[in-house]
Amino acid sequence: MDYKQQSARGWSNSPAGWTHAEAYAPGTREFFDTVLQKRSTEEMPWLFEVIPFEQARDKKVLELGHGAGYDAYAFCQNGADYTGIDIAPANPPRVVAHLGFYGFNPKVMQGDAEQLMFGDETFDIVFSNGVLHHTPDMGAAFRETNRVLKPGGQFWVIVYHRDSIYHWWSSVFFRYILKGGIFRQSYRDMLSEIESTGDARPLVNVYSRRQMKRHLKDAGFVVDSLKVRKLQCWDIAMPRFMYRWVSRHIPQKWFDRLGRHVGWYVVALAHKPG
Repeated sequence: MDYKQQSARGWSNSPAGWTHAEAYAPGTREFFDTVLQKRSTEEMPWLFEVIPFEQARDKKVLELGHGAGYDAYAFCQNGADYTGIDIAPANPPRVVAHLGFYGFNPKVMQGDAEQLMFGDETFDIVFSNGVLHHTPDMGAAFRETNRVLKPGGQFWVIVYHRDSIYHWWSSVFFRYILKGGIFRQSYRDMLSEIESTGDARPLVNVYSRRQMKRHLKDAGFVVDSLKVRKLQCWDIAMPRFMYRWVSRHIPQKWFDRLGRHVGWYVVALAHKPG
């Protein structure tokens, strides 16, 4: 299966965040504002705690997999010299439309994180949020990132966490084993369903903190920090009637504390020596 083609088709047809704004068309201000609000208050309110967007001012930033432009917006707001690539051909014009509503004109283009079209030592910061766990060769993407970073440049990357409640309990045990998915599909197909949109089946990988550290070191990076984030009650598979009780009686701050150990994302901050 050509996983890159699957990703390109899937996210062209259904850009990231579309489930938060199904009433609006991608490319409109209503779509972008609605998803941005949901993302910052419900899905990823912790993002600005772990990613230092404010350090990007006047820096040359490259984002790998800009999607519909939510993090591009944060970089532009903070005064970055922003460039973004995305494998889905429909996403670059969406970002131009979305950020144009706020007076920003980002440099965005279709591209492949495993074969970057930029020269050596071009960028101060490379960033990727929830994207590189979909690429067939993450090691190649990390090596390319190292190549285009200036000495001392920063690499901020977020991927799916293997040792999370969502992976082991909700996906593997509850859906794959308890509900009989193991008799109908492979483990790989089960993971792909996490991101399935229409008939597209993107590749989905999951990584432990130890694996992330090894991948970064193998690509020539020095790892500065590894954190885990993101756990809400709906990440924990349970009978449907229990969700309302849990959401009413268990504070989100309790989930946040647990999410620092078994949340759905690994957040790595690293730098290129020199």
